[in-house]
Amino acid sequence: MFTIQVFIKDDNDADIRVDLFKDESVTLTQSIQNVRDISSVFTDFTRTFNIPASQNTNKLFKHYYNSDVVNNNQTLSSAFDARKRRSARIELNHTPFKKGNIRLDGVNMKDNKPYTYRITFFGKTVNLKTLMGDDQLSSLDLASYNTTYSDAEIRTKLTSSIGDVIAPLITHTRRLVYDSVNTGFTGVTDNLAETAGSNRALFMKQLKYAIRVHRIIEAMQSKYNLTFSADFFNTTNLPYYNLYLWMHRKKGDFGTGEQIEKFSTYVDGWNNEVSDLMEIKNDILIFPSTGIFFSFCDLKTVCVSQSSVYDVQILKDGLEFKRVNDITGDTSIALDSNVTPVPPGEYSVIIYVKSVSVVFTNIQWIGEYREATFGPNRDFDFNTSSVGNFTATSSADFIISNQIPEIKNINFLTGLFKMFNLTAFVEDDGTIKIQTLDSFYSGGVDHNITEYIDISESAVNVALPFKEIDLRYQGTGAFYAKTHEQIFNEEWGTERFLGFEEDIDGEIFKLEVPFEHHKFQRLINLNNDPVTTIQWGWSVDDNQEPYIGKPLLFYPVKIIGGEIIQLKDSAGSALQATSSYIIPSNSVELNNTSQSINFRAELNEYTNTISTNGLFKTYYTKYLTDVFDSKNRLTKVTAFLPAKVLLNFTLADRFIINQRSYKINSITTDMYNGKSEIELLNDFNA
Repeated sequence: MFTIQVFIKDDNDADIRVDLFKDESVTLTQSIQNVRDISSVFTDFTRTFNIPASQNTNKLFKHYYNSDVVNNNQTLSSAFDARKRRSARIELNHTPFKKGNIRLDGVNMKDNKPYTYRITFFGKTVNLKTLMGDDQLSSLDLASYNTTYSDAEIRTKLTSSIGDVIAPLITHTRRLVYDSVNTGFTGVTDNLAETAGSNRALFMKQLKYAIRVHRIIEAMQSKYNLTFSADFFNTTNLPYYNLYLWMHRKKGDFGTGEQIEKFSTYVDGWNNEVSDLMEIKNDILIFPSTGIFFSFCDLKTVCVSQSSVYDVQILKDGLEFKRVNDITGDTSIALDSNVTPVPPGEYSVIIYVKSVSVVFTNIQWIGEYREATFGPNRDFDFNTSSVGNFTATSSADFIISNQIPEIKNINFLTGLFKMFNLTAFVEDDGTIKIQTLDSFYSGGVDHNITEYIDISESAVNVALPFKEIDLRYQGTGAFYAKTHEQIFNEEWGTERFLGFEEDIDGEIFKLEVPFEHHKFQRLINLNNDPVTTIQWGWSVDDNQEPYIGKPLLFYPVKIIGGEIIQLKDSAGSALQATSSYIIPSNSVELNNTSQSINFRAELNEYTNTISTNGLFKTYYTKYLTDVFDSKNRLTKVTAFLPAKVLLNFTLADRFIINQRSYKINSITTDMYNGKSEIELLNDFNA
């Protein structure tokens, strides 16, 4: 029998030990990868359990059952907020066991008096979904990578070294060909081989920018105050670090109608000012989500020319919150009224002008807040001299928050986890350790638990309830990927894993990632049919109409000394031709042995040979080959594990029973008596 101690953080960040019922059972289930759902990342959790409504517990939860409880200042700031989780930890026999968070679910009453509080303990990793909520990539602070969307800048980012923001050879509308003789192409087809005096070439604004995925991951860590380990997310792991996201939010041209006519400038240069309630940090005004402050806030601009015309757009968490058009002179725009609280979030500002730049002598946030409905009014005033003489220019800014694809942060992160079969758990120092599943298991050690097994009852079941596992991209609707499917009757890049036999019983399991997957095309010279060094992507559907699709991931490769391609600006004037350019690829390098982001062993579009190292082979084969092995079983046993095992094992470890080695599929432990229900998979590697 174990003694269990549960500690919960109070408002002062102190650890408060809560009282427990003498016979209350706390059941903890742990699993890192489960054969029933290989697409999920699991973590520790418990079922709801009860704790007595003692004097100590009532104080911690601030008599939650009584909604009228307030503090001596008659404000609601001291009421317990059950909408938020509190840091907590569980100890066994006064030895640290698990850290996580608790959620207060409710209070059970007897005779109109509190009797028990219902709480649930969660492992830390499960917080990621709650923490990120419905936030999209546009809410991340990527403003330092904003750039100008001009013919000259696009050419630079197409032809220069690969940096954090590039312009890959992916066109949003027009088709590219290469013909060293024929100049008769019309319609939406552009011949890259034509001379500078011809009427066809690569028009720079057929391209859009792409950003390195690693910078997105860094921005997530900054926004949510997270620390990811460098096991997988590092600069030397090229299958990850060389991965880019194409910033294609709207099909066709960059922007639409109004944005083509108006030029946007991101307002930056704010001082990083901090008060006790809100702050400006990295050019973003941050309102906290306390839910107890009653606030209003205005954005004020002072314009040099009172006849200048401009628009102001205020973004909240990267999405448009307010916009005022056709402003002349000075203006003041309220985030909200003084009768409605300003919604918590992160606010930034964009100014739009037409053909004439607009100069401002000052741009500032100014406002007032008060504590709930009873506190005194308190002013705050944010302004910065560096915003003085701010100029909104008449050239288009490529503002990443406006152009990055629409996808939730948690879905983007989960998509990467599924692509590379990653696992995550929280270390003692709060770091979220992220590894491939194979790397995770390689760090395990053995625990011989033979003597603790209850031999009176066990079960041996089929390891996998599936006959087939399909790993695929949700987006395969772009022209060449769709054409591939129509010709070969199979989706581009999709893996169908059947194990070793095709007539086994079970269901089909589909693992999907929320990304677009292009099939790229290496151009040939239509004059005499030799291949060129040019590979490109075409973002149109099978009707050759502009296509949006899912967020597109790819690898960029720099070509140096390749076929010369002709370039033109938006006015049709020739730019300097180039033999150096960045092409898109599904493989890290232009060969058939480097890592690709096809799930299956698929054609390398550049070499026209099979790329053997797909995502399935590299990141899934070892685990799934064992699971599908006809000799594998899902063995269920009951064990009464001692503290020396419960306190020290990890899910990467192996349990040894009667000299056989097993991986832990899942383990559910009653912390009161140490009884564990364990699901085990044969460890053939041992």
